[in-house]
Amino acid sequence: MKNANSAAAQGWPSRADMPPFGRSQDHDSKAWIVRTLIGVVMLPLMGLDFLFISLSPMATDSCGPDHCSDALNDALLAAPVVWLIALVLLIVTLALPSRTRFRDSRLLTGILAVTGGFATLAILANLPTG
Repeated sequence: MKNANSAAAQGWPSRADMPPFGRSQDHDSKAWIVRTLIGVVMLPLMGLDFLFISLSPMATDSCGPDHCSDALNDALLAAPVVWLIALVLLIVTLALPSRTRFRDSRLLTGILAVTGGFATLAILANLPTG
């Protein structure tokens, strides 16, 4: 027999219906998978990209900064911009809340971050001659 003052009698959810402490109903329990995969791929890739970006101005040593081709200067300017965009996308991927409604956004920003990291590497690996 239920007590008239009990939670079930008043229409409140029982303890069994409530999510674990600190989690909401729409918590995405698999959000860590995307974050871990993106982190494992992106952190070494971003470090390698940063190393190449730091060393790439030496590509202008043979022609001097004033006599290099426009294609080389454009590539040397585009690579850090693409790298920074990839870094921002990585931060957004890691910062999105662990909710199911952000699952697609988290995956999309992660894929775009990885694409930006590899694009930076491709730009620097194919620098035009001075």
